[in-house]
Amino acid sequence: MTRQGFSFLVCSDPELLKDRIGELLEGQGFAVRTFWGDEDLPDRYWQTLTIPSMMGPPNAVVLRRAQDRDDEFWSRMESLLAMARPRVWPMFCLEGEWKSGKSNVPKTIIKYKYWAAAQKRGWIWEHPGLSRATIGQELDRFASRHGLTFAPGVKKDLAESLPLSTIALRGELEKILLLAGAEKAIQPAHLAALDVEEAFDIFAFLRSLQTPAGRRNAWDRLLNDPAMSGGDMVFPVSSLMVREARQLWQLLHGEDSKVQLYPSLKTEKKRLAQRLGPQRISRFWDIVLQADTDIKTGRLKPAQAMENLVKEAARLW
Repeated sequence: MTRQGFSFLVCSDPELLKDRIGELLEGQGFAVRTFWGDEDLPDRYWQTLTIPSMMGPPNAVVLRRAQDRDDEFWSRMESLLAMARPRVWPMFCLEGEWKSGKSNVPKTIIKYKYWAAAQKRGWIWEHPGLSRATIGQELDRFASRHGLTFAPGVKKDLAESLPLSTIALRGELEKILLLAGAEKAIQPAHLAALDVEEAFDIFAFLRSLQTPAGRRNAWDRLLNDPAMSGGDMVFPVSSLMVREARQLWQLLHGEDSKVQLYPSLKTEKKRLAQRLGPQRISRFWDIVLQADTDIKTGRLKPAQAMENLVKEAARLW
């Protein structure tokens, strides 16, 4: 693959972003240096971005959640990206949620010349994430990678029922791989043992925390679901939790028109918002930020942060 001068990766699915970075860097000999755009950038970011590595491998300088940087940052990038540095590959991950099937790149980024240059050279990669329309492509890649085929009707059933979070989807597909064993075809019987469901329903999960029985079920899931207990779902869950808190906040303050939900579900969420009140709703942002900080500073492992996230959410009731 031809080496790009710099890259913009526009996708809200962290696992797909990792895949794309891996594809771009395959065989290129670059070492990945990852930083986070939703926190204060250390001096080391600017040093790695501007000073080529002379002793070790060249650096791919990946900035996750880059959409959270301010205009001063992107203005500074204009002169930096104008200079060719063969041993430095800047990558910017724009992970905002898509709207109506379209990417939501901040205007403060697209107004600069480097965005137009990246468009002209094909240095912008966009992916809307998994949907019922595109999940079949992921199933095909999985089958090809493991030399599997689908029995009649099985692929359709999987496409209609598997979760739309890539990391959760792949967890379910790994279960299928174990069930299939030496067989080269995925059979309907293999699906019966799976706990397939729609993408993680954060509202149902939070609602379950209101009762002692629900809390027991939540902890049981946390301990026994591999993706939950291993911490793999901590960022997807925290992202959904922030989105849920935003909806509750809007419903509490009379901004019902901004929340696109079925009427019955909107009514239920509005009752919950009124019950929680502004102080407890705002706590969702606090506990998500704490989990994010604990992981990035190395204070806690993702599994420990996930446990704390659920524990603190349960206390809000």
